[in-house]
Amino acid sequence: MNSFKDAQVIVTGAGSGIGRELVRQLYPQTQKILAVDWLPQALESLQKEFPKLNTLCADLSLKEGNGTILAWVHAHWTHVDVCFANAGKAEYGEASFQNWKEMDRLFQLNVHSPIQLGMALKQAFPNHDLRHVITCSAIAHWSIPGYSLYGSTKAAILQWAESLWAERAGDWLTLVFPIATATSFFDAAGPNIPKAFPIQTPEEVATAILVGTAKGKKKIFPSTLFRSLLFLNRFLFFVQPLAQLLEYNKFKNWLSKSTS
Repeated sequence: MNSFKDAQVIVTGAGSGIGRELVRQLYPQTQKILAVDWLPQALESLQKEFPKLNTLCADLSLKEGNGTILAWVHAHWTHVDVCFANAGKAEYGEASFQNWKEMDRLFQLNVHSPIQLGMALKQAFPNHDLRHVITCSAIAHWSIPGYSLYGSTKAAILQWAESLWAERAGDWLTLVFPIATATSFFDAAGPNIPKAFPIQTPEEVATAILVGTAKGKKKIFPSTLFRSLLFLNRFLFFVQPLAQLLEYNKFKNWLSKSTS
C-alpha cells in the first residue's frame, strides 16, 4: 500500500462496514484522511480508534451534503489524491411496497452524490490527478429479487460510468462491485432480510479496493467467484437464472415470515 503513503484521502460512509475498514487499512500509510459519515456517534468511535483522523458529519442523501465536504477540503487541503465514495443505503422488499416516496433521497445518496462529488473535485483541482472510487454493487450486473429500488440506483451508476469511459473521459474513475458483505449495511435494508450468496468480509473487500485502486483499475471485483460466474454466464446461460431462483426462494420465504 505504499502508493497511499501521505496521500490526502476522502472516505464517505466511513463509520461502518467497508468504509471503516478502508480507514483502518489506510491509516498506517497516511493520517491525511477525511472520514465522512452521517452518524456523529460513528465518527466519535472512529476518532477514538484513530486519533489523528479528520472527521466530518454530512448527510449525503441531501443535495447540500457534498457542499460540506468540498468546503472542508478547500479550507484544509490543496488537493485530493483519492476519494472513496462509499456511502450508500439499501432497500429490500416487494417492489410495490418499497419506499418509492423517498426514492429521491436514495438516488441522491447512491447515485447523484458520488457522481457530483467526483466531478466537483475534478473541477476544483484540475492540475492534480484524482482517483475517484465509487462503491457500486454486483447487483448492477446481476439483479436479485427484493432489491428493485436499490438495484436501480446501482445500475444507474454503472451506466453513467460506462458512458464516461466511452467518451474517453473517465481515466480517473474506478467502480467497485462488491457482493453481499458481512456488515450491518444490508441489515438496515429491512428486518431479518436474507443474505445473498456468496458473502465476503469487509476486510476482504477493502483490501481488494485498495489493491485495485493502487493499480489504477477501472473496475474492481472483490469476489473472484462472482467474476467467474459472470464470465460463465456468457456461455452457460442457466447460471444466472439458477442463482436468481435460489434468491427468489429466499425472498418468498422472507415474505411469508414477514406477513405471518
